[in-house]
Amino acid sequence: MQRIICIWLPFLESERLIRREPELADKPFVLITREAGRVFISAASRRAGKLGFPRGMSLVDARAAMPDIPYFDADRAGDLRCLRGLMRMMARFSPRVARAEEGSDLYLDVAGASHLFGGELPMLHRIEKQLESAGFTARLALAGSRTAAWGFAHYGKNRSLVPETGLRAASEGLPVAALRMSEGSTSLCQRLGLKKIGDLLRLPRGALSARIGLSDMTRLDRFMDRAPEARAFARHRERLIETEQFPDPLATGKGVEAALEILLERLCARLAPLQQGIRRARLDIERVDHAEKTFTIRTMHPGLDIPALMRLFTHHFEQLDVGFGIERMTLTAEAVAPLQSGQARLGDSPQKAVDAAVEQLVAELANMFGPAHILKFAPVESHIPERAFRMRPALHPGEAESWPVLRARRPLRLLKKPLPVLEGEPPGFPSRILWNGKSCAVTPLSGPERIEPDWWRDDPLWRSGARDYWWGTTSAGAVLWLYSVTEAGHCRWYLHGMGS
Repeated sequence: MQRIICIWLPFLESERLIRREPELADKPFVLITREAGRVFISAASRRAGKLGFPRGMSLVDARAAMPDIPYFDADRAGDLRCLRGLMRMMARFSPRVARAEEGSDLYLDVAGASHLFGGELPMLHRIEKQLESAGFTARLALAGSRTAAWGFAHYGKNRSLVPETGLRAASEGLPVAALRMSEGSTSLCQRLGLKKIGDLLRLPRGALSARIGLSDMTRLDRFMDRAPEARAFARHRERLIETEQFPDPLATGKGVEAALEILLERLCARLAPLQQGIRRARLDIERVDHAEKTFTIRTMHPGLDIPALMRLFTHHFEQLDVGFGIERMTLTAEAVAPLQSGQARLGDSPQKAVDAAVEQLVAELANMFGPAHILKFAPVESHIPERAFRMRPALHPGEAESWPVLRARRPLRLLKKPLPVLEGEPPGFPSRILWNGKSCAVTPLSGPERIEPDWWRDDPLWRSGARDYWWGTTSAGAVLWLYSVTEAGHCRWYLHGMGS
């Protein structure tokens, strides 16, 4: 039997704008649509709705009632993108999610899934809280069909929970509008005094069908789960998720770590046969007072190394307050990728072990300080030294980039701006330079290597033209990368890098 949740987001359009412009939260405002020469309200904020600005009202009438009411152009494409994002968010509760063709409703098929969240009513509470934390007001209902769930979400009490065997009794008091019948049938019912669904259910079926027609009779049958309805749920990939509910709440950090290790073992056991490794994982922790905390980790390469994954998570646990205890933990593999063929084996060189240790350190630092704060060099195809690389996040999810093999040496440290060390000398490698405020003797090691500027770029640092690069060493043993530019028969020398 189906169990369908309808999520109605009555203020989606205005709350989406408030997320971008928080200063609008306490102000009445409307969103307008221009269509066929008309300018009318297509959505209103909660406060504007209370002041009497309904959908469909012309902007002229709205401004006559409140001349200074703020108004903004509606963005239906943006609203649809937001709904698709919320569908992905709701996939943590069910792999079967659908969006209404019109309006701002989402549907979840949760048959057989509610026990993972403590039952149907706790599940509704968690969904509502998740949406609230994202900045959206939601009205929810759970019933045996999409039609009934929609009716209860829009016209019933919030978080309406319709029992599998109690649909008729629960529907008695709902208004006829909850059926979404045609305008003619709805008006007819009003004239006949049939204001509630219970009034329709007490009429003989033949007489009712003759008055409202076959199409609206089918709507009533679908509402009452007496006729099938179209099922159009998005099929999300299998959820890589592991959940554990604790009869005795966890009260210590050690207990949380032990539970996390079990969840990781189960998740990695599912991924191993698929030859997939974790790139990004999320841990959701729920306390007994329903406070939630989420931790997300990223790895440098796809992996199933449980101790390494544990270390990435435990860095975050310093921020964890267990309160009166933790009752549920959920681990989700949000991003996976094929395992690399070069996994560590017996007999691997010591350098591989060093590389693995460095990668683990980089991953730990990136998870501690944020991926945007731990950067690495990536190659760029250019013969200009300062353009031959770029910085990108060390945990960048793309393919590993290999550095080109250069015929010429390059320094370990490249100065951002070349440092002048000698001026006005005749051509030829100098015997002394001025470096760090001191005169240093230098000896040439190799050179020159001529590097021409990109002719299509106007780079202030390269306006002097071609550079002749030399390697030299000081009497103290420092290895320097120097270059000269020649003008009017005299050379100017610069230090551009050190070490090799």
